[in-house]
Amino acid sequence: MTKTRRGLGIAGALIAGSLLAQATETPLARLETAGGKVGWDDITLGMSSVQVERRTGVTLAMQESPASTAGKTCRAYTVTVERGTLRLTLGFPTSKPGAKLQSIFVHFEGYQVTAKQEALVAELKVRLPGVSYLPPSGGAPSTEAADPAPAYLIPGAGGYAARLVPGGGLWLTLRDCLD
Repeated sequence: MTKTRRGLGIAGALIAGSLLAQATETPLARLETAGGKVGWDDITLGMSSVQVERRTGVTLAMQESPASTAGKTCRAYTVTVERGTLRLTLGFPTSKPGAKLQSIFVHFEGYQVTAKQEALVAELKVRLPGVSYLPPSGGAPSTEAADPAPAYLIPGAGGYAARLVPGGGLWLTLRDCLD
């Protein structure tokens, strides 16, 4: 009985230690900006589908998006790839080999899902200095704090935007592609 309790205690300590080790990386740690580009874990908006294939090491089998999103050319064709421990849904305007990446949705998992909106917004503002809140177009005006999925204009010539979806993920896209 004593050995069983001691074994469970050790197992519990190992699990707690692995959870603490996992949480040392911030939810947006792999968000990147360099040279006027924005991306996630070495995949940046504006890359061609061939460049993305080289970075991921997989052939992109793009699928036409459902009719509800196909009207937005930024995500007319999508493909999901694994990057590190996360799924990324990549959006392209066409399925041709030279198509430029126009949308990245990072699906949060594990500790990222539990991150509070205030913490995600604060981290985004630290990682991307100068971002500005974009109120929802149409409908009732909203404040940044009350917005359930706030969007931000990323400064620079690229015209990029980011939308935080607490519990869901991070969407990086062209400003014109925001819903």
